[in-house]
Amino acid sequence: MSDPGFSLEEIHEMLDGIERSLSRLKAANLHNKLMPTTYIPEAVSVFMDFELNGVLHDLGINTSVVNKLKNFDAKLRAPAMIAALSRARSYLRTLESEHGGGGSFSDDEINQDNLIQDRADANPPQPIQVWTEQWVYVKRGSRAKEIIAAVSELLDEAVLIAKTTNLPEDQAALTDIERAQLIAVLETTLAVLKAPMVEPGLLKKTARIAKEVAQRTAKKKAEEALGAGLDHVAQRILELIASLM
Repeated sequence: MSDPGFSLEEIHEMLDGIERSLSRLKAANLHNKLMPTTYIPEAVSVFMDFELNGVLHDLGINTSVVNKLKNFDAKLRAPAMIAALSRARSYLRTLESEHGGGGSFSDDEINQDNLIQDRADANPPQPIQVWTEQWVYVKRGSRAKEIIAAVSELLDEAVLIAKTTNLPEDQAALTDIERAQLIAVLETTLAVLKAPMVEPGLLKKTARIAKEVAQRTAKKKAEEALGAGLDHVAQRILELIASLM
């Protein structure tokens, strides 16, 4: 982790800003609503400070999400905002601890990505079968290209939320292995969508998995923000498939 050179006083000020923005988000009960970043001005200022000091990448947040969090003209879904701010808070608490400033934090919360990956490496999920149908070229300026941009943003947000859960495995909607597999599918789909050609078979599989996880979160009444995001992902992917036909 890079040393941003923040003083303990600066860290405390940033923590206060993140906490104020988080409290506002959680108190409003916004569900999956698309929110302007002007709703969390304190947090946006913190992310700007992270960028100025060259440590924005240390948070492990996807590029498209990060770009919105440092922009007062952007919009982001409330659950993704909460997940990103929770990561920023964990990062700042780590810095606070290194300065000897006390603070309480969870190693599981800070190292969630590594924990999920380590458990998946120890117990690899089963391969996912995808029937390849055809590779379709996506023209610039087409309706499909517009939908791909929207789907990519939704996938970025879903990956962030999936990685940021702080629930114990027995209370979460997914086991760590299932979570690792979901993240792998979402990130693979993201990578494919960046190519000039896309494959409907993979998109259908991703939509099906997203829908299944969304239904499981609703049934278990856990990680409902993730479920709402994945339900939206599934809908937009089906819209994308229809535009390719």
